[in-house]
Amino acid sequence: MLDRLAAHPAVHRVATGKVTPRMGSGRPIALISKVRPVASGLSITINVAGAIVDGYVITDQPEAVVAFMAEQGWTAS
Repeated sequence: MLDRLAAHPAVHRVATGKVTPRMGSGRPIALISKVRPVASGLSITINVAGAIVDGYVITDQPEAVVAFMAEQGWTAS
C-alpha cells in the first residue's frame, strides 16, 4: 500500500513514524483510519496486523491524494 501511495504522481514522498502496538480486539474501520492535513501534506494513521503506524505523505496536492486513497478503498470515507 505504501509503495502504491508513493508512486502516485501528486506524492513527493511517504515516510513512516511511530509504531504503536494495537490494544484490544477491535477491528480497524479501514486500512487508513485517520487523515489529517499538515503543512507538508498529510498525516495518516495506518492500521496493520497488531500495530498502528503513523505515516506522513509529503505532497503539494493533498486533495488529490485523499481522493486517490478513497478510490483505492484505503479510507473509511
